[in-house]
Amino acid sequence: MRHARVGRDGASTSASRTSSMRRRTTTRRATPTTRASTVRARADADEDAVEMDDFDARRVRAFAARARGLRAKVLKELLARAGARSDDCLEKEELVRRVTETWIDTENDAITTRLRQLGNIGGNPRAGYALVTLDVGGEIGLCDFVIDTGATTALITPKALEMLDKENVTEGAAVRGLTGTGETLRQKVSVSDVRLGSKLFVLDAVVTDLSAVGLPPQIGGLLGLDFLSKFEIEFNFTDSALKFWPKGSIANGAVDTDDLVKIPLHLHPVGLRTVKCSLNNSAPFDAIVDMGSFFSVANWMASTTAGIGPDSPEVKRGGLQVSGVDGGSMQMAMAPFDLRVIGEAEDLSSTYRGMCCVGDLPAFNALGASVSPMMALGLDVIGRGRMVFNASDNCMYLSSGDETYGV
Repeated sequence: MRHARVGRDGASTSASRTSSMRRRTTTRRATPTTRASTVRARADADEDAVEMDDFDARRVRAFAARARGLRAKVLKELLARAGARSDDCLEKEELVRRVTETWIDTENDAITTRLRQLGNIGGNPRAGYALVTLDVGGEIGLCDFVIDTGATTALITPKALEMLDKENVTEGAAVRGLTGTGETLRQKVSVSDVRLGSKLFVLDAVVTDLSAVGLPPQIGGLLGLDFLSKFEIEFNFTDSALKFWPKGSIANGAVDTDDLVKIPLHLHPVGLRTVKCSLNNSAPFDAIVDMGSFFSVANWMASTTAGIGPDSPEVKRGGLQVSGVDGGSMQMAMAPFDLRVIGEAEDLSSTYRGMCCVGDLPAFNALGASVSPMMALGLDVIGRGRMVFNASDNCMYLSSGDETYGV
């Protein structure tokens, strides 16, 4: 394995050497430094010059450049959050090298893969379920799962379960579940020796037939909040990149959120995450964060509060049909809205101008919104640009968004 080291100028060097490399004799001065597993700060610009691959060089330079743009006080705070020392750093450049070292170590512990999306809806090129591949063993081996922030638990299909090694499956009690179109009662199982990249997990899942929602048979299930909460997840919908960062990566600055809007997540009593939204400058109300939905859906109370009632001329009937895993379905109306996802600061928000579905889903009533505004934020809003989702710390980061879709 090739390791990188950070030089004084932010360039990086490889820790792997060959006998043919030339060395220079230098005089080194004693400088405090720390060593990490993959990167160490170099205290002297004249230290041995060693080749490294371009990828390591680029990412070290990028991290170092970002660190240099921060004040020394901020760099010390980031190191403290990472559990690293800064009291022995006498110059800002030493802080930059140490922060860069920390970020490289953090990124090396992340799981990076290509972001693949399944499906497309006309008029919204960003629509498409986000997929991740797990190694579940057995006959099935590698299997695709849909990432669904609108599910509290993972789901696994009967077909996928049948192809697993039986010794890796433990059956649990039946559980009651909530879908967009109603409630269901299903079997829970625990699957051991499940891998995401090099990480090994136990997957607790509910056995559910997903054919009713139109997913192809090769999809093994959904990954809900119980699994997603193990990571801080960065979705780059523009570059089709997906990264599962270890917890604490946002706090120590390894995940760059400077160009995103921080959105507080609120824990609903059933375990889902909600945000505060506004339609057409209405009073804020709750919205479920639901990556398991192509389009955002508002109930009629939210739409009416925003000035668009069932008989408004803007309403288009017979647009989309929403299907649940229980086989139930219902027709949705559609209408244009100026949607605002309210950020941590009152003057910050992620905005979306476009068509949203409107309908009183049974799930809204089950969540206590039978007589109050509520909506579900789908991939049309969430899946723009770059998004970072951190369920364990109850926050997410969205692109600011100022484009118009489907109006």
